[in-house]
Amino acid sequence: MGLYVCVIKCVLLKRCPEIYVRQESAAVRVNPFRDRICRVFSMDGTFTFEDVLGMASVFSDKASPRLKIEYAFYIYDFNENGFIDEEDLQSIIQRLLNSDDLLEEELVTLTNHVREADLDNDNMLSFAEFEHAMSKSPDFLQ
Repeated sequence: MGLYVCVIKCVLLKRCPEIYVRQESAAVRVNPFRDRICRVFSMDGTFTFEDVLGMASVFSDKASPRLKIEYAFYIYDFNENGFIDEEDLQSIIQRLLNSDDLLEEELVTLTNHVREADLDNDNMLSFAEFEHAMSKSPDFLQ
């Protein structure tokens, strides 16, 4: 199943859980970024057919890497301040590890690895810095 189909099903699971809960795997049901994907692709808090089409085009294999990077940035910018800062990084790490029980020192260690992408040393990633780092990551672009 393609990534965009999986994401669409994750979003629909949140909107219509009674339809999909019995049918989908646990991996689909527990997408750690499902709420952020909904927020980014929904303009007014309701999820329309046009929103689904927009999301499908971004997660399509035919979408450009730059478009995928742009939407990944929006999804990871939890506080929606136009940067991926330490608060965002901690949220990302906690969601990926499925844990709120990480020690502060563990979070600091993990966020320090990401700081290599912070080219201007302002302790946050601009879109340009994020794009630069992601463009060097072949795993992200697949």
